[in-house]
Amino acid sequence: MHTLWLVIQREFVSNVLTSRFLIGFIVCLLSTAVAVFVQVDDYEKRLAGYNAAIREAEAEAQNWELYYNINPKAHRKPNPLGIFNVGAENLGANTVTIELAKPVFELTYPILGEPAQKRGADNPLLAMFLTIDVVFIFKIVLSALAILFAFNTISGEREDGTLKLVLSNAIPRDMIVLGKYLGGMLSLFPIVFISLIVALIIALSSRVTAFDGNDISHIVLIFAVSLLYVSTWYLLGLLLSIWTKTPATTLILSMVVWVMLTIVHANMATIVVEKFPPYQSKPEAEYVRSAADVWDQFQKERDTYIKQRGYENLRDSIVWEPGASSERSDRFLTFFSYGIENLYFIEGYILNDIDKADTAIFQEILGYQEPLRITYADKAEAILNKPAEERERNAKFADVLARISFADVYHYAVGTIAGTDRQSYNDFIQDSRAYKREIVEYLKDKAVFSSRAWFSNDQGAADLTALPVFQQRRFSLSESFSRAYIDILILLAWNIVLFMAAYVSFLRYDMS
Repeated sequence: MHTLWLVIQREFVSNVLTSRFLIGFIVCLLSTAVAVFVQVDDYEKRLAGYNAAIREAEAEAQNWELYYNINPKAHRKPNPLGIFNVGAENLGANTVTIELAKPVFELTYPILGEPAQKRGADNPLLAMFLTIDVVFIFKIVLSALAILFAFNTISGEREDGTLKLVLSNAIPRDMIVLGKYLGGMLSLFPIVFISLIVALIIALSSRVTAFDGNDISHIVLIFAVSLLYVSTWYLLGLLLSIWTKTPATTLILSMVVWVMLTIVHANMATIVVEKFPPYQSKPEAEYVRSAADVWDQFQKERDTYIKQRGYENLRDSIVWEPGASSERSDRFLTFFSYGIENLYFIEGYILNDIDKADTAIFQEILGYQEPLRITYADKAEAILNKPAEERERNAKFADVLARISFADVYHYAVGTIAGTDRQSYNDFIQDSRAYKREIVEYLKDKAVFSSRAWFSNDQGAADLTALPVFQQRRFSLSESFSRAYIDILILLAWNIVLFMAAYVSFLRYDMS
């Protein structure tokens, strides 16, 4: 162990006393600070927009008097961990409007009445800095720094003759490999740790940023995965240093590999999948037309039921007492709401002189019609979700290709841990759909659809005191780890493979 410690100490000192350590430390620290400053500013703006949207939605809810008026919204709350890894935080919808007879869907082109909407404007600072965050800095800067620390560990000492001297002292080769690895990682550790601490301090300096115990535990896990990622690059540099004869060759080869894995590969995988998607889908307009056909089916089934009850339409199901409005059209007014391509179909009813109307049959038909309308809305939703499902399948295929690079494995792992990955956004959309079903079940339990308060408040306003409230999911540390463990295992496997390759290669290393 004493010999191992001497090798570790020697490697650590030789790294720390170099100008590359100081320059790398300053670059990493400053770039991390700038990135966090920009992301904190963006988080404050997004949080302010979220709070304003919540207040606006609460004010709208105060004006609901009929069950028909129920129109809640599901808001996506900004994730404070997005300061460290933006991911999908600035992508997609922030608000989903819940209407009972309207599907929850997303299309690639804007459409009138689309329920999923983005809130507010983009931050101009982010347009300047792209999506640079702490994880981006670690992914690019720290990986390059690890390469710079490792490229001359063996080939450099071979060139200046110190390696032959070390081997002449009968130090076991496995001790040299392990000591150089641990010494290199020990010199990289303070850079990663201090950069993360500075990022955390800047984030906490904001008046609105607050991290609870669950957030801190996620940040610790991100730190551990970051160290595992840096270790992968250091081991790769160490292996290439063993395989090559001169440090110049090692550095050139290492940087070529670094550029390919950190910059080129993921972008190429995405471009290839976009140009040649493995899962082809029909044009979205065809799905829109198919969804519009669903509403025609609903109308036919609804009208058939009304005729079976002995009426031509809903208007005729109301019995008016003497003294009501003489004009038939003045007694019963229907208003319609249409989307593009008749994408959704909503009917509302206004009854004048309702105190002179017997609405028993009318309410019975509504009790049949409105749940049926919601059922058909779900059918339309299944159709309209197919384009998004196809896009997601292609995106997952691109992710699989990108995971060949451990740089992208690290990116996916941290995004999953932070809850800012694409799947977390998809979970928000799914939770919005589940929220809609929760409201429907609540209304069914209260027999609301056949209630007079569905269309009139003459006998009292609708009781909305127990209306379900949207709850956004938040994962515990164990849940986040279970979602990210495959990527973490891939990084760990890369470390084991690269270390064993370096170990075996150095055991067979020829000094001649």
